[in-house]
Amino acid sequence: MTKEKQIKFAKVLLSFSIILMLIGISFSLEDKSLINPVTNTHVIGQSGNSDINITTTDTPITSETPTEEQTPPSSEENNNTNNNGSSNNTTTTTPQTPQTTQPSQSPPRTPTIEETNNNLRNNIQNTYGITVRYGSETNGYTIAGLTTIMLSDQSRINQVLNELNNNLALYPTGFFYEMKQGEYDLTIYLIKQYSQANVTGITDSTTKKVLISLATDYSFTESLHHEIYHYIEKYMYNRGANYTTWNTLNPNGFVYGNSNTSLSFTSTGNINASFVNNYAQTDEYEDRASTFEYMMDDAEAGCLQTGTTIWKKAKYICEQIDAVFQTVTPSITEYWERFVYN
Repeated sequence: MTKEKQIKFAKVLLSFSIILMLIGISFSLEDKSLINPVTNTHVIGQSGNSDINITTTDTPITSETPTEEQTPPSSEENNNTNNNGSSNNTTTTTPQTPQTTQPSQSPPRTPTIEETNNNLRNNIQNTYGITVRYGSETNGYTIAGLTTIMLSDQSRINQVLNELNNNLALYPTGFFYEMKQGEYDLTIYLIKQYSQANVTGITDSTTKKVLISLATDYSFTESLHHEIYHYIEKYMYNRGANYTTWNTLNPNGFVYGNSNTSLSFTSTGNINASFVNNYAQTDEYEDRASTFEYMMDDAEAGCLQTGTTIWKKAKYICEQIDAVFQTVTPSITEYWERFVYN
């Protein structure tokens, strides 16, 4: 091939490469359209909804200055050694008199609280398919611009792990594994506090690997069920659930984001209130999570009496869960349904 032909061939290859690059950029831009340009997170439900749900309380903790505590590892038992360093493999030929006492045995070692907590955590992970992290495993975790203080008090960790285990048992057998098998993994971070004092829990569902972090300085059980519902709803949306008529249960003209205490059950005690609390008026996602939190409570709130607005909302939630989950059947009254179908 002459030099002139080589130059022409090189120009053709260069032009072809530029065309391929432009096509690649075009596909890349098309993929970027799936990302919320403001929050840079995937969205579910209505357009513009962020998948990071931050739950707050009206009574933040202010009396304690957060500090990071470090718990030293437990020491292992020392091995017994022969004082003179000689071998114990020699035998004697002197006849032995039968002994009437049993050979001494060391008492079984009591597990340390760190070991007890780790065993409990492993049991939770094996039973429900949920990963649990605490202590130094969460050190440095930040979310939505907030930093966190890790939970390192082993006694409190033990208490919280037992609460977690007992409350997860309230859900149907296989319920969490169904979501895991549907590629929605759940990890729970047990922390002490967030840098913003009134934040009680955050659910990060920007991907299918959902992460719930919970501030254990607050009432753990309420926050747990609230955040778990965000996880449940993310999975349900992916399986075709919808709440297209949800807003018809709200007062005429009501717009989420404008809190009105006169519409809140906790503020008025009115069983015919439209929302369980003021926070439920943040948006429809927090409305359902707050309602579900009440549905999982030990005692029935007056606002869940049959026929009330909040009862209708609770029934709507039950119907959506029944329609999506294989581990839930309409013929069985699940724990969250006991105040709805009574």
